[in-house]
Amino acid sequence: MSRLERLFGRKSGTPAGPDERPLLDLAPLCEALTRRRPALERKDVEPVLMRARLADFQRDHGLEPLPPESFLTLCEGLDAEGWRRLALVTSALEEAPVGTAVASLAKARGVEKQVREGFADFARQARLLTLELLGQSPLRLEELARRWAASLGAGFQGETDEQSAERLARLDYAKLLAEAERAKKAAEARQEKLKKLREAQDAKLSPRGKW
Repeated sequence: MSRLERLFGRKSGTPAGPDERPLLDLAPLCEALTRRRPALERKDVEPVLMRARLADFQRDHGLEPLPPESFLTLCEGLDAEGWRRLALVTSALEEAPVGTAVASLAKARGVEKQVREGFADFARQARLLTLELLGQSPLRLEELARRWAASLGAGFQGETDEQSAERLARLDYAKLLAEAERAKKAAEARQEKLKKLREAQDAKLSPRGKW
């Protein structure tokens, strides 16, 4: 099976049926993001240049890009890390199977919807997944890839939608941090309770009166 088939989920040149959607292959997608991440980790992304790069991709696939002002409005509020996340996934479109899948989804769902949900909202909502963190943990990079695919409306080869959603839920970094914080507070509460018990016991057993 060719790399194109593995990434796109069917033979090259075979048109998608009315009920089909592109299926990405997770491992090559993560590899593509891994290769591109270091160059963007501390890069200051220019919004206008990012819009132009995405617009070029859309034109190359017969799509009508959004006007510059519409793109910038959708991306309003993105911080530096948000722009880096957007730049990272946009760079992955250079992988032909990934770009073909994303373009196919845009034709089915509309360019504006894709830019809003699959790029701007995705980059904004994955705020805990900094590019530095992605370089420290393959699981966090997998989470980013899965979040992007979900935002685009794409599936993964070899997985049902339910399996993909379950895996993403298990990877959820925000959920893991919240659970760790709850565990920390519970441990602190136990320590405080033990401290009070010791103090009460010490007070009860301490000799009274003068020596």
